[in-house]
Amino acid sequence: MSKQLDLDRLRRRAGEKPRTKMGQVRQAWQEIKHLQAAGHSLRDIREWLSEIGVEIGYSNLSHCLCRLRRRERSSESQIQELLGRLAAMQLEQPQQDQPGPPGQTPASKSDPLRNLREQRARKKSFEFDPFPTKGLTR
Repeated sequence: MSKQLDLDRLRRRAGEKPRTKMGQVRQAWQEIKHLQAAGHSLRDIREWLSEIGVEIGYSNLSHCLCRLRRRERSSESQIQELLGRLAAMQLEQPQQDQPGPPGQTPASKSDPLRNLREQRARKKSFEFDPFPTKGLTR
């Protein structure tokens, strides 16, 4: 039994025709987008797909393309949202050249639990101890 995966077999399968209509349309998605951008009608594109072996009805093709566009828009919006969060995080962080508050090391700047640790280190005016151990004599 080999200890390595034979990924070449999977790579060869990527060029094969998918079993489902959606998979076949997904495989041709980039070319379909280019054809639509060039001004070709969906009816012509459906006909050209049938010439290359993708037998799909007009309404089914339209439905598949809507799903692919929706998925593409969703992934683009998620990428934009993540980029926005990253930019906001970079704006919040102080520059590396500028020193932080005294006693704060670069490691503590990125410590997500720093606030909790500082709060626990501070003494409170009154702390109730439900199980006191000091002052007990027997």
